[in-house]
Amino acid sequence: MMSVFDLLAARRSVRHYTDEPVAREDLRKIVEAGLMTPSSKNLRSTEMLVLEDRNLISQAAHCKPHFGEMLLKAPAAVVVLGRLDSHAWVEDASVTMLAMMLQATELGIGSCWVQVRHMVSEKTGPDGTPLSSSDYLKELLHFPDDMEAEAILALGHPSRAHQPRRLEETRPSRVHWGTF
Repeated sequence: MMSVFDLLAARRSVRHYTDEPVAREDLRKIVEAGLMTPSSKNLRSTEMLVLEDRNLISQAAHCKPHFGEMLLKAPAAVVVLGRLDSHAWVEDASVTMLAMMLQATELGIGSCWVQVRHMVSEKTGPDGTPLSSSDYLKELLHFPDDMEAEAILALGHPSRAHQPRRLEETRPSRVHWGTF
């Protein structure tokens, strides 16, 4: 088993995948890692919507112009949703995303965080203004109005090997001890 540090070093944003499907058992382990994350006031404000249908995943890719292209080839994805009645749904959803990325890395599955919150889709609403990326996904996936999408985790078997990140690449000078 890899240490947390080694998992973080090995985790890379993977945007190109083989056609091999992600096994249901691996998907289950990935979302279970998301379920195990800490949650503000233990409210458990995060929910996950697992997508395995390639057509649906491709449609989800259009939730924002550009930067969602990796979903067009991803064999699986997880839409991470937050309940708006929680003051910390964004933080809870972000921790969930990180846990799922680390679990995917341990399983040899590539992943990439596709930002949704604060993004805008190309589709326009009835008033002619672009839908938010979350509203686009709400129309596509039918999740409740009291929820918002934080992000989509694209998942698949990497089409090429990635080297682990080295600590020197992370700009260690960003750490300040005592005062800035």
